[in-house]
Amino acid sequence: MGKEDWYRNTQWNEDIEAAFRLRLNRSRGPFYKSQYLRIQGWILLSSADAACQRVGIALLNELVREYADQEETLGQRFEALTELGDYYYEKEAWEEAYVHYKNAVSIDPRITISQQHTIIGYIKSAVLSKHDADYPDCHERLLKLEDPLFPYQSYDLGLAGALLYHAMGWSEAAGIYASIALKSLGLTSSIIKGGKPFGEASASNWELLFLQSIFNPLRQS
Repeated sequence: MGKEDWYRNTQWNEDIEAAFRLRLNRSRGPFYKSQYLRIQGWILLSSADAACQRVGIALLNELVREYADQEETLGQRFEALTELGDYYYEKEAWEEAYVHYKNAVSIDPRITISQQHTIIGYIKSAVLSKHDADYPDCHERLLKLEDPLFPYQSYDLGLAGALLYHAMGWSEAAGIYASIALKSLGLTSSIIKGGKPFGEASASNWELLFLQSIFNPLRQS
């Protein structure tokens, strides 16, 4: 590990942690300390090793907890909460994902391009964990999102809208958003009969089945 890579460890043990803590404590101010803590936490969270993932979770939660009152660390706390939300969402731990995404949008309520991924995660996880009291807030946030630039962003936006409006009983709106998601996968030209999605956007099996179930090709043609 190089001199400047002390906060980018891909493995973890007592010696590595001691060296990391020593350098972290010597770092300048809350902004840099929180940044180093977040980067190290994210790298370990992204590891295939379960023990490293647990350390990553602990480091990111430490950042959120220890720097909660530091305005200059807002961006790092927002990113840490988003990364935890993403981690739990991928594991289909909807409630845990919801808690972290909602905490992220609560500490930084702006709706900008950089926040869109987190807002979409909040919407999806709120529906999947059945927090229906949040649906009006999710609806307002969804309407304020900007047009996506890339297929994977279109897919996420479409899935979020389809999930939300299906849960709210707004079938036509749900179908429109399902169409957005499926178009990003190249799957709306005919009745879908299976097969793996392709391109820059991708879908899990349950997501694809859900979108198929509410998409009406004739109505969207």
